[in-house]
Amino acid sequence: MNNDTRSYVVNLLESCQERKRKIALLHYELEHPARTSEAEMIGAMALGHGTGSGGGRTEGHVSDKTLYIALNYQSKVDKLNADTKEEIVVQLVELEQEQKRLEYYVSLLQKRQSALIQAIYFDECSLDEVAERLGIAPRTVRTVKRAALEQLVGMYEYVECVDKP
Repeated sequence: MNNDTRSYVVNLLESCQERKRKIALLHYELEHPARTSEAEMIGAMALGHGTGSGGGRTEGHVSDKTLYIALNYQSKVDKLNADTKEEIVVQLVELEQEQKRLEYYVSLLQKRQSALIQAIYFDECSLDEVAERLGIAPRTVRTVKRAALEQLVGMYEYVECVDKP
């Protein structure tokens, strides 16, 4: 068993709840993007007006140049918003794939191993709680956990070998 792969799998399991929180946050950001409306943008840019003391401008006058700048700025903001959304999507897809892969591999374990790993890492139960939940001794929990981790590491190592040409 490769220690790097073992560390990777243990880290995946231990960071499971944090990954779920990040996934939820990114979903929220996609559903509720922070945007500036076109009216707000043009209104903010169009405040340039004369003081009324000559110069031929009346108060509230918006020059063509100011409108051009505002509209150009709005297109830049739209591009930035789209780029930000794309970055969120890329990160979200990566996190979800990692989480789904982990959950699937855990589901492939023996029933007791799978239930134990889910309880410890997905439900954040203590070893004593898991022992009580599964009706086994705490020492057995440690033994089953060790065997389950070996199985998971074996799965990740196998797929790693298959992915390499």
